[in-house]
Amino acid sequence: MRAPFRSLAALTAATALCALAACSSSSTGTDNVSLAGNYTLTKFVYAGTDVSQAASGTLTMTATHYTVNVTVAGFPNASIADSGTYTATKSGTFAQTSTGTGVQTAGTYTLSNNVLTVNLSAQGITVVQAWQKQ
Repeated sequence: MRAPFRSLAALTAATALCALAACSSSSTGTDNVSLAGNYTLTKFVYAGTDVSQAASGTLTMTATHYTVNVTVAGFPNASIADSGTYTATKSGTFAQTSTGTGVQTAGTYTLSNNVLTVNLSAQGITVVQAWQKQ
């Protein structure tokens, strides 16, 4: 299982950003949205495997930066600490750049009752995460 989780850090950072794409109504530009806030991981599906029971994590966002920490117990190399910059739009699209990995990613999300469900595919792997706003 070691190889599939090798890209977990990059995907988690990217997905974390995607998860927050609609959490705030503050605007930072014509179409950009500030996602400032603190979030807790509630769901994590990696490459079709639901590891939510073993996963825990936090995400902190400012108007333009994010910091994410995710751990998936029982998997090697599955403790992620990453940060970077992002832009998010009112329509729910986003772009992010990880300062830790250099990975740039885009994704989609849905928002219901302060829970963001995020779908992201990168490097041939699909990740679904949900984050509860604190």
